Amino acid sequence: MEIYEILKNDHQEVKDLFEDIDEFLRNGNFEEAESAFETLRVELTAHSKAEQEVFYQPLKVISEDLEDDEVSGEELLGEAEQEHHLVALLLNELSRLDVEEEDWKAKLTVLQELVDHHIETEEGEIFDEARKCFSAEEAEMIAENMQDLKEKYKGMIESALAEDIALFNQPIRNPVDASQTSFSR
Repeated sequence: MEIYEILKNDHQEVKDLFEDIDEFLRNGNFEEAESAFETLRVELTAHSKAEQEVFYQPLKVISEDLEDDEVSGEELLGEAEQEHHLVALLLNELSRLDVEEEDWKAKLTVLQELVDHHIETEEGEIFDEARKCFSAEEAEMIAENMQDLKEKYKGMIESALAEDIALFNQPIRNPVDASQTSFSR
């Protein structure tokens, strides 16, 4: 099985979990929604971390020489990496809120929209880029590595999420000096 099939299966599993959570919330079954969210949190985190290491990093190195007419592979991968970081941030925030709070549902909706966009871009444009870079044998080897690494990350979700969150806490490079800006009328 190639990496593309593994990723599509993971994507479907995540979509199903979002649907389950939504149904549980509509029925007022908050305990089941919370349980399904915890499964979603584990699956998304393990998927994102493993995908970053075994799929995106090698693809980024190989695709630097390949150019797409509209968007370079490097730009697509950069966007996907940022989406992974935002997913981690939202998962972290959601895990600290009560499932019955208004903010929880709003953040879950944003997370779902972000994940849906990520899946669409990945299955459309990034898979096309990857097929230019990886042979069928390489895609199978990446799939095996993906499965192994996902299992590893499932056992260390808190530290995996914390690693992504730490990136958001780093200072922004070349911040604008507030004293040099003026907002006069």
